Amino acid sequence: MSKSIYAEYMERLLPSFTDIREKINGKKTPLTYLHKQMLRRVHSTNKRWESASVNTRYVAADVVALDSPLPIKSRPAIAFADGKLPKIGLMRQMKESDIDELDTLIERHASLAEILRRLYNDVDFCSVGIDEKNEYHFLYGFSRGYVLSEDLNNTGAGIRVNYGYLQKNTFGVIKKDHISREDIERVLSQADADGNVPGFISLSAATYRKLRAERWARELVANARAMTYTDSTALPIPSKQAFDDAFADEFNGIKFNVIDRQVSIEKNGKAVPQKPFANDRLIFHTSMEVGALVWGDLAEKNHPLEDVTYQLIDEFKLISNYGTPTPLQVFTTGQALVLPVIENVDEIYVIDATVAQPIDDSDKESGGTDSVITIFGHRYDKSDVIAKANAQGLSLTLSMTDTEVIEAINSLNQKKQGLVKKALETECVYYPELSVATMAFEKAGATKTSVVTTNASGAVTASSEAAWLTVTVSEKTVSVVAAANSESEAPAREATVVVTAGSKTANIAVSQEKA
Repeated sequence: MSKSIYAEYMERLLPSFTDIREKINGKKTPLTYLHKQMLRRVHSTNKRWESASVNTRYVAADVVALDSPLPIKSRPAIAFADGKLPKIGLMRQMKESDIDELDTLIERHASLAEILRRLYNDVDFCSVGIDEKNEYHFLYGFSRGYVLSEDLNNTGAGIRVNYGYLQKNTFGVIKKDHISREDIERVLSQADADGNVPGFISLSAATYRKLRAERWARELVANARAMTYTDSTALPIPSKQAFDDAFADEFNGIKFNVIDRQVSIEKNGKAVPQKPFANDRLIFHTSMEVGALVWGDLAEKNHPLEDVTYQLIDEFKLISNYGTPTPLQVFTTGQALVLPVIENVDEIYVIDATVAQPIDDSDKESGGTDSVITIFGHRYDKSDVIAKANAQGLSLTLSMTDTEVIEAINSLNQKKQGLVKKALETECVYYPELSVATMAFEKAGATKTSVVTTNASGAVTASSEAAWLTVTVSEKTVSVVAAANSESEAPAREATVVVTAGSKTANIAVSQEKA
C-alpha cells in the first residue's frame, strides 16, 4: 500500500464531499432513504448493538461469521460476530486504463472541477453503496421481522438478526391472498386489547394496489361518498386519495406508508434490482420512528494509516483512498459498523396475506375457553397463569374464560401484576415462539429456517412425518429442507413440522406447489 497518485486532489475533494451532488444511480435527484426517516441514529461506544441505548428485549442474533475482507464489488459484504455491530463495506478500483484517462485530462489542463468530478464518482459510489445496504437491511427486516443476507447476494460472510416479532401479533387472512376488512379489524382488536394504537400501516405498492381493489375497499369509498349501490353494482377502484381518506375516517386516522423502494444487489458481477420490502404483508406500527440505526467507530478511524487519505461521512462512513504498485492501481473504499435495529416490537402487528387463518368463532362469546392463554407477550398453560395469579390473592378457576382471567389480573395493582409476570417468566415454560411459522416452497425445493424463542431448558427438537421434508436443528434454529416436487403432474402438498422445547410444542405449516 502506498500514497495515492491522486492524493493531492482527494485531499481537496473529500472535505467538501457533502456539498457535491451529482447523479446517483442514474437519477438527477438524490435517492430517498426510509431508514433515515424511520430510524434515529444511535452511537454505540462499545460497537455492540445490545448495549447501544436501544430496546433490545426481543432482539436475538444468530448465524455468526467472522472477519470478512472487503471484496471488490459494487455493494457491501457483511461480517457479523457475537453481538457486535456488522461491518459493511465496498471497494472501487482504478486500473491502469482508468489512470491513463485521468492523466490525459490533467495533461490537457482540464479544469479542477472536471478532475474532481471523475474522482468524486468513486467516493460517491462507496458512500451511497453503504446507504443502499442499510436501506436493504431495514426494509427487508422491518417487513419480515428478521434480516437475512445470503451468499447468493453477497461475497464473503453472512448476517442474520432476528428482531423477535411476536407470534401472537402476526395474523393470517380469512381468504388467502385477499385482505378483508375483518382481517384488519382482527389486528386492531388485538392492538386495542394490548393497549396499543397503531397509527400507520406500512406495505408494498403492489399490496396497496391489491388492497384498494378489494370489494370492501370500493364500498368503503362509496359509502364515504354517500353513493347508492347493490351487491351487483360494479364499483370502480378508488383513487389513492379517496381510499386513504375513507380508510382514515373509518379506522381512527390510520395512515398508509406505501413503500416501492428498489435496491440493486450485485450477483455474479451483475447488478440485480430487488424490492426488499415483502409483498403481501401489512405492518401496523404506532409511530413512524420504529427503531435505531446503531453505529460504531471503526478501528481504522482510530488508527489511520500514514499513506491513506481519509474522510468521515455522516459520522459513521469511513472513506479511504490509497494506491498500490505493480500493477499501478488506485483504490477507494467505504466501510461502516452499522445495523438497523427495530425496537418496541410488542407494538408491531403483522398481516400475512399468504397464510390462510380463518377467524375461530367457537369461543368468541366466552372470550377463550381452551387450556392455553396469551399474556405478557407469551402463550402459557392457563393452569400456570391461574396458579401464579391466585398466589397474589385472586380466586381464579380453569372454568373462567381467557378474558375473565386477564381482566382479573389487570385489576391487581402494578406491584402484584409485576409479581405475577415475574413468577411466570422465571418459574413457568411458555410455548415456543417461531420467527417463521409458515413455509411455502416452490416445486424445485429449497431450505428455509425458523428461529425458536423459548425459556425451556434442554435442546430444541423438531420433526415431521412427511418423507419429502428433512428437518434439522442447530441450537435454536430449525432448518427445513424440501425435496423437489418433480414427479409429473404431482399435486401440491402440505405437511407440519412439530417444534418441541421442553414439554411445549409449536407447529410450522409447510406447503409446496405442484410440479
